[in-house]
Amino acid sequence: MFSMSMNNSSDAMFETDHVFDNGNVVAWLLVTSESLLQVSSQSHLISYFVAHLHEALQYIGFPKEQFPTPVTVCRSFVAIICTLLMYYLLLGKRHYRRRERLAEELEVAKAQVNYLQDKLHMAKAEDLAIESTSENKKEVRIFMDGAFDMMHYGHMNAFRLGRSLGTHLIVGVNSDDSITECKGAPLMKDQERLTMVQACKFVDEVVPGCPYIMNRKYLDYVIEKYNIDYVIHGDDPCIVDGKDVYAAAKQSGKFQSIPRTEGVSTTDIVGRMLLMTKDHHYCQESFSTDSSGSIQLLGQQSKFLTTSRLLRLFSAGAKAPSKEMRVIYIDGAWDMFHCGHVAILKAAKERGDYLIVGVHGDAVVNQMRGSNLPLMNL
Repeated sequence: MFSMSMNNSSDAMFETDHVFDNGNVVAWLLVTSESLLQVSSQSHLISYFVAHLHEALQYIGFPKEQFPTPVTVCRSFVAIICTLLMYYLLLGKRHYRRRERLAEELEVAKAQVNYLQDKLHMAKAEDLAIESTSENKKEVRIFMDGAFDMMHYGHMNAFRLGRSLGTHLIVGVNSDDSITECKGAPLMKDQERLTMVQACKFVDEVVPGCPYIMNRKYLDYVIEKYNIDYVIHGDDPCIVDGKDVYAAAKQSGKFQSIPRTEGVSTTDIVGRMLLMTKDHHYCQESFSTDSSGSIQLLGQQSKFLTTSRLLRLFSAGAKAPSKEMRVIYIDGAWDMFHCGHVAILKAAKERGDYLIVGVHGDAVVNQMRGSNLPLMNL
């Protein structure tokens, strides 16, 4: 059988040389491909596959005279591979480019939605300001509550938006017991979460021990004791045991919603710890923005758009130090910003009149600490 194979191969090669000498390239390709199919069909792998294929066909009652030959099987494999290759070359890249273009359009659309939501929120704030002006410049007191576990910029942005709707922001912090009862134990304890909320510049007053689900009785108590004008929460639904947590506030006509900050949550941060990836890190090159005003990310997990306009809103009211001021500088990674960071910043501020804080870039932090750190990007 081996000598027969060699003779067939020699004859095929002779025919190939003869055809090629005549200059018929198409015929040469056909003869060469046929020779390769003949040789491939005699391989142990093809023989093994065909034998098992025949057993399977015989088991289901397929006519024996119609069983595929090794050469037919090889032709089928070649046809499938060539089809997939041609599809990838002709259509695969086009689909990939189309997906990239749609992803870019989606990012632009999200940026536009965030911008319009912010404008709508500011218009709502102006309406409330006009109402307060017409009422002899009455102070507008805003109340919002939450767990605020593992404080992040989504919480800070919520405080900023809530404060913009009035003149005084009061924040209720849910107790450990009520959070545990409704959604599981928080990662940070009562005092740690209270310290973080009190440290935010947009918060004027903190109410400890708030229940996770506000009933009508507790809402009336808060409104009366703290003279609340509006109760604020994000526009995402807050349902526990099939009940709207803020149903009582909505029924009393004192509820106002604010747009939820996309791209971050406590659940997302815990997911970063578990996944051990660096997809949430910013690009190493520089802290620069693209044409849409958003910082370029290495991955797509974090969708928070740090535009220059948003940075201005967060730093509203900040003034440059005067010459006679004692300026203190401190820098760090400030990853997973917690009450320990708050304490060291307060201690640094007490050493002078003006505190400037530097924040290390993601590449620097990762180089020094490794793994997937920092967990929160720049």
